[in-house]
Amino acid sequence: SGGIAKWRSFHFLKPPGPIDNTKIAVAKGSGHMQVKQGADYGQISEETWIYLSTLYGGGPEIAIRQNVAQVQEVESLHGEQKIEAETRAV
Repeated sequence: SGGIAKWRSFHFLKPPGPIDNTKIAVAKGSGHMQVKQGADYGQISEETWIYLSTLYGGGPEIAIRQNVAQVQEVESLHGEQKIEAETRAV
């Protein structure tokens, strides 16, 4: 009976409704949305956003872009680790 009760609870629950990011979003001058300073939020991948927004609708979409310097720093670190690993292998 536990399995049936769980299924009924899942089956008869109302869907969560549209995504509402309006409380954490602020429009940037370029028209793009960004997260309000101090907002409580979590990040998801672009693929997850597409899936959830297709399923539930809503928004607005808030794309968080990595700073170019951060990306280069990470790539540099990976390069250093690769060189170190190759050196140890010799």
